[in-house]
Amino acid sequence: MASTIFFVLGTLLLSLNFVRPFGLAISDWLYIISMGLALLETIIVDRKNLKLWTTNHFQWFAFLILLGGIISLVNSKNIKIALFEIIQQLYVITLFISLTRIMVRRGKTKAILMALILSGVFAAIIAAVDYITGSRLGPMLSGTPNAQFWERFTGPLGHPNKLGYFLVITSVMTFLFFQKEKKWISRALWIFLFLIQIFGIYLSGSMTAYVGIVTSFFFLFIASFKRRKVISMSFAIGTITILIIIITFSLLGDFRKMNFIYTATNNITLSINRVRTFTANSRWTGYKDAMEIILNSPIIGVGYDQVSTSNVGPEQRLLDVHNVLLQTWYTGGVLAFIGFIGIYSLLGFYSLKILLGVNNRRQQMLISALASLTLAILIMDQFQDAIYQREKWLIIAIFVSWIWNPDSMSQINEKERIKEKPHF
Repeated sequence: MASTIFFVLGTLLLSLNFVRPFGLAISDWLYIISMGLALLETIIVDRKNLKLWTTNHFQWFAFLILLGGIISLVNSKNIKIALFEIIQQLYVITLFISLTRIMVRRGKTKAILMALILSGVFAAIIAAVDYITGSRLGPMLSGTPNAQFWERFTGPLGHPNKLGYFLVITSVMTFLFFQKEKKWISRALWIFLFLIQIFGIYLSGSMTAYVGIVTSFFFLFIASFKRRKVISMSFAIGTITILIIIITFSLLGDFRKMNFIYTATNNITLSINRVRTFTANSRWTGYKDAMEIILNSPIIGVGYDQVSTSNVGPEQRLLDVHNVLLQTWYTGGVLAFIGFIGIYSLLGFYSLKILLGVNNRRQQMLISALASLTLAILIMDQFQDAIYQREKWLIIAIFVSWIWNPDSMSQINEKERIKEKPHF
């Protein structure tokens, strides 16, 4: 159907977040077109999926977020931006999840994940080219040609932390496809794509991304009883290969001018030092300042125009709070905070149930990967302000598609249901 084409194209172009015709990212426009077409399709020819627009277990939490946001408008400095941020948050929690569930029910999960992976590979390649050649392709694509990030790389996503966050998601999905392949040529290709993205995470210098990728594979390892030897060996081989690639790239040409040992750990060392000497203190100060404001007015927030990713000018910006839950309480008040706590608690419960359940070894590998990645997202969100990122909600939506309707995942392989061996 036409809506599926636009949805997959939107996913493919997710990493071009700063290509924004008429104010919205090009991926947003494609998703909106897909949503409009999907609504018509479900009304006219795809009525079996009509109920997916209304059956969302997050809807009551979304109502609390809406109510908290509306109440907090009284404190907003820019009501127009505050309303836009409220609409964005409600969109990804409700309509975007419903739209993704429809795509999953149509059996398009593999196509969506492939598009997402290609988008991540593109972002990682841009970062790698900038690293090797000294070019500024990433900042040019993101409209930030003069930005400086302490020798970190952004790809086309505009900020190193956003690049790292994005690539954590796509690299875990790439690893999933690698596990599925049996032909050595196909495996070699997936390993190559995986390593490109891991290298991109390294170049981002994002400690949040480093934590995210490690915890993702840790949770995936726990869930994979029969495959843990394969995963651990793959992870070990991959780590060694990554170090070799990092060293090789760093020694290409005299323009890098770094010694062997220092180059191999340069970004990681710089990231740790940056967090220890600057970032941790500034974040902690932001948290304390936000808590002081919250304690003075716990019911009503300062307004959603103060979300860290909103477009208010520096003269209107009060604080940058790099924590999704704390930022939600700070901007939307206690009702919005309870709403997000409810959503995140449900997601955490779903994930742990999958990963620690007694029947995990009979689950599909895809579900274990989604559960692992969802937990990693929840952890990364405690150090970032990633509220609206569609790549995050895309993974969550695919995950809850199976949780809320297990039959939908049978579309991945219509002839094989969940049996004795995990499969994708």
